[in-house]
Amino acid sequence: MAEDSHIIPLAPPTTYPKSDQRLNFSKPINFYNNKNQTSSKFFVYLLSTIVSLSIVMLIISMIFFRFKSPSFELDLINVQNLRFTNSTNSSSFSMTMGAEIIIDNDNFGRINFQESSMSIFLYDNVTIGFANINVGRVEGRKSKRIGISLQVRTNGLNHSNGNLSSDINSRMVELTSFGEFRGKVKAMKIMSSHKTSVMNCTMNLNLTSQAIQDLLCSTGSNEYSLFLKTLVLSKSCE
Repeated sequence: MAEDSHIIPLAPPTTYPKSDQRLNFSKPINFYNNKNQTSSKFFVYLLSTIVSLSIVMLIISMIFFRFKSPSFELDLINVQNLRFTNSTNSSSFSMTMGAEIIIDNDNFGRINFQESSMSIFLYDNVTIGFANINVGRVEGRKSKRIGISLQVRTNGLNHSNGNLSSDINSRMVELTSFGEFRGKVKAMKIMSSHKTSVMNCTMNLNLTSQAIQDLLCSTGSNEYSLFLKTLVLSKSCE
């Protein structure tokens, strides 16, 4: 019995799985399907990236490359050297009119305006004053004031002397003005566009106070410019 107590039992035999279980030959790996799944994900990511970039570019183009016609208006009109006569033989007036033109550029790019831009003042559809707007530029999203001076004379208005005589007697002469602004908008030195704006104003010249009052202006774009120029020319030829 003492000898049996010193006998060390043998360790249980190590069991190994079958060779097909260890190598997992019963479930072969499908490399072809994995490759297809990877390719599909790649094309999905690529398509999502293209769509995202297209949306970003569309937003940028709508904000930065959507060119608008600049708006401009008259401001701070003053009258100097006003003279007028009203008799049975002749009725006329003359004056020096100074004003400021305010140009508003709502584009992100600057606009270079051309020397051919002009402002015309009319009485009874006949041109009596004219002024050029000098070459210059307005930076993006900014405004600029430009001073102009006009010599206004009604000499030679033979066919309108009847209306002019009654207006001078009332000490209130109605004037209208037509202005045209042409320029080229540039954005990021990449794109540019020619834009035209027009302005049509009505006002009253008070001969007693020698001041302009009741000034009312409206602005428009290229199509409005063609309409106004046709209207002015047709009435001037009547």
